[in-house]
Amino acid sequence: MNRKAKGAVAVGAGAILLLGGLGSYALWSDQENVAGGSITAGNFFLDCPAGAWTDVSGDVPEVAINPATDLMVPGDTWEYNANCTVTATGKNMKAELSIIGIGTGSTTPTTTYVTTTTVVGGGTPNTPVTVSNGQVLPVTVTVAFSSATPNTDFTNGTINVSGMKIELNQVRP
Repeated sequence: MNRKAKGAVAVGAGAILLLGGLGSYALWSDQENVAGGSITAGNFFLDCPAGAWTDVSGDVPEVAINPATDLMVPGDTWEYNANCTVTATGKNMKAELSIIGIGTGSTTPTTTYVTTTTVVGGGTPNTPVTVSNGQVLPVTVTVAFSSATPNTDFTNGTINVSGMKIELNQVRP
């Protein structure tokens, strides 16, 4: 056979294979819409309007204080109070509210004369509490300077509340 004849036979065989292949690809298929719409994430937010510091020492009248300018002395007890509203929506949503960022720094070797206590929502002191959506929680931070502080211990010492934060953290159920 010549070249042209071989080419014609090859083209014809290819056409038969293609037609046969098309005929054997007659499998059915179908599709259906799935109900459900869009997946939307929940919401997570903490709203704590400005709280206030108060001298609650007990032996003096309660008065508003400013920790940036007022100076504590042995026997003083100061409290910070705020009410925080929690937004925590979504399936399997739980969260904990706590206080962070209270530190001490001192020019003296010990700070055992000053104690800080945090209570969130009437819970156990210094312990985060589990919260739910829409819950309003009172937050109280107490800083107490012991009246049993001897001599001039902790003179010019500091309790840093400028970095204090009310923190909301998601936790898994």
